[in-house]
Amino acid sequence: MATISLTSFVTLVLLFSATLVITEVNAQKRCQEVLYNSGCNLEDCRAKCYQKHQSIQGGQCIANPSMTDYSCVCVYNCNN
Repeated sequence: MATISLTSFVTLVLLFSATLVITEVNAQKRCQEVLYNSGCNLEDCRAKCYQKHQSIQGGQCIANPSMTDYSCVCVYNCNN
């Protein structure tokens, strides 16, 4: 019966882990643009974001620091 030494087993595990970590990530760069600064309506914000940048679900209503109003922010792929 063949046995694997602990050192050989650990070496194999490390090599396998290294190959998993080295894989290349080809992620898209994300950009954002404030479409308007106050009175955000989510449906309108999403529609304007789609019209301008073809970003589905990219329009978001974001609160200002004092939490008194919301601006429309469009998040989209910069490469488009």
